[in-house]
Amino acid sequence: MSASASARRNFFFVHVMKTGGSTFRQHIHANFKGDEVWPRRQSEETVESWRIPRLLALSPERRAQVRVYMGHFPFVVAGLLDPALATLSILRDPVERIVSYLRQCQREHQHHRDLALEQIYDDEFYFKCFILNHQCKIFAMTAQDRLDSYMDDIAIDEARFATACANLERVDVLGLTEHHDDFLGTLRTRFGWTIRELARRRVAPGAARVPAALRARIVADNAADIAFYEYARELLERRTRHG
Repeated sequence: MSASASARRNFFFVHVMKTGGSTFRQHIHANFKGDEVWPRRQSEETVESWRIPRLLALSPERRAQVRVYMGHFPFVVAGLLDPALATLSILRDPVERIVSYLRQCQREHQHHRDLALEQIYDDEFYFKCFILNHQCKIFAMTAQDRLDSYMDDIAIDEARFATACANLERVDVLGLTEHHDDFLGTLRTRFGWTIRELARRRVAPGAARVPAALRARIVADNAADIAFYEYARELLERRTRHG
């Protein structure tokens, strides 16, 4: 049974950067028709599609068409858009996620192409927006932050960390990059999605050569993200035990 033919449940995919989301988006497009997905492929909707006010301003007519919202959005946006949406997300070991992101910058950004990974890590804009405790930040943001996008700078303190963990508990289907097939299997059994063999997207070729000193810096700087990821692993273990 395809997702379109299954029970009418609508979805919001919280796409955290460099966790396998680009690969997963292919499964969304394989299960839902063009107008059922926001943003539509190759349309005006893909322009600045990460802007939160833009998404929340969708017309009632467009919202009525959409079965799946996806993009780089904080978790809180799903509730602001429609509290009935089933939420999906994938997380990744923070050090591996950050190394993958740095390598992507090196491949795809002209101004980073000739820089070492350490130099890219030192880029203040990219560090604050896309690196520093990024996964925890995506789940720690609140409506009171008057957010423009997932790139907003939010410091993670104890209260924010608690908010992030509480929001993670509310995710309907949570996955880990290293157990991607389990995530897909849950969508198949729980919601009737059709899961096919699809090529992985935006994956760096070869193994990364990362200096030990850089890995140590990443660990030291991203303690909240590491703790958040451990909480996610424990949450998945609990869910597995309790069926």
